[in-house]
Amino acid sequence: MKLKNIFMLLALTLGAFTFVACGDDDPDPDPDPQDQGTISEANKAVVGVYEGWTNLTTTYLNRNYANDTFTLALSDGGSLVATFTDAIWGTATITGIQASKTDTGYKLEHGEGSFVMNNPRDPENPTQTFACKLESATISADKAQLTAVISAYMEVGHGNMTFTFQTGEMPTDEK
Repeated sequence: MKLKNIFMLLALTLGAFTFVACGDDDPDPDPDPQDQGTISEANKAVVGVYEGWTNLTTTYLNRNYANDTFTLALSDGGSLVATFTDAIWGTATITGIQASKTDTGYKLEHGEGSFVMNNPRDPENPTQTFACKLESATISADKAQLTAVISAYMEVGHGNMTFTFQTGEMPTDEK
């Protein structure tokens, strides 16, 4: 009988060690990036579609264009994605933007992407893609403004293109 008890005790001990050895030692997985708890309140607050006008500036150009849109959306990782659309020039997409609260509204920082420009003069290459970087952006209760720089838009020596989007009515030259 003693041998049977010792054998049972040994079987129970081995079973307990096996259970502990096969336990889950992995740390908790990273939180789901789409979890609303990982997205800043400032990023959530600025999401939306903004309508307005744009000023495009290069060495040889300084023109205003009406009826443009600027959309801010949340990415899977919780940062902001800005999409700027102009019917004539094309579409810029800037990712990795972060918003922070200020005394007057929100400031948007960081962000890089590309500007896919329309090129109607070349039917074989109807678009061209250029690097684009957010320079500054602010959003308040009554105004949104975004400025970005398109690198190497013109040939060497002529510089970059800057576009500044603003909500509201486009100014006119009439006085």
